[in-house]
Amino acid sequence: METIKKILLNEKYIGDALLHKTFTVDFLTKKRVKNEGHVPQYYVENSHEATIPKELFLQAQEELHRRNNIYTGTDKNKRIYSSKYALSTITFCGDCGDIYRRVYWNIRGRKEFVWRCVTRIEQGPETCKNRTVKEGDLYDAVMTAINRLLAGGDNMIRTLEENIHAVIGDTVEYKISEINALLEEKQKEVISLANKGKDYDFLADEIDSLREKRQSLLVEDASLSGENDRIDELIGFIRRNKYRTLRYDDTLVRKIIQNVSVYDDHFVICFKSGIEMEV
Repeated sequence: METIKKILLNEKYIGDALLHKTFTVDFLTKKRVKNEGHVPQYYVENSHEATIPKELFLQAQEELHRRNNIYTGTDKNKRIYSSKYALSTITFCGDCGDIYRRVYWNIRGRKEFVWRCVTRIEQGPETCKNRTVKEGDLYDAVMTAINRLLAGGDNMIRTLEENIHAVIGDTVEYKISEINALLEEKQKEVISLANKGKDYDFLADEIDSLREKRQSLLVEDASLSGENDRIDELIGFIRRNKYRTLRYDDTLVRKIIQNVSVYDDHFVICFKSGIEMEV
């Protein structure tokens, strides 16, 4: 897992290069140390052939950021990402906003799994009065939403296809291509000067500004593309299973469910395509 994570965090795999990750502190011994702000760093895009698509890399950054920044509840407490169960860290309290955690109760010697609001577990019922949910009831709610989706059949597919056309980002792609052209000129200058051992600090501000604009646009474009991919995946799922009634499956839930909100008398199931259903 650590090797995969390093790949997902290393810009070299998408054809980019970060100059001055290390720097020489002693020219006699050639000793180099990690650059932690001691000297400027410069990000050069498309400096070599990529081994993974940039779009996939950006989507991975988005997901890693989400997993590392799970703040829930009224006090915005940081929660640790868990993938042990499909509904972990994606099931939320509709009252206080904290996550629901899987716990078990021992009832007369019989173990029963339930899901409870973490704020209520840690601070008591006076802080959050939302209900405890039996695991079977939670699974049933999720599958009710999924099976309603399948029951929609061709009508649901048409709705989703309309959503795809609504999120196509042609304007974003055009802006990216404009910035790419400008960056290509500046980056050629940087590489040329760096190879000659000449100073290229005077280009730094302009390159940094262009890179930041492009990065924002790339993230926006990757988000739009990822949204389209999720809708496409859901359309394929409906086509393969329309009018069927499915049973709960962790793998299926991981693929198509974005989050679940628990309220006093109902659930709200949100699919990764953006569709929400109240159960």
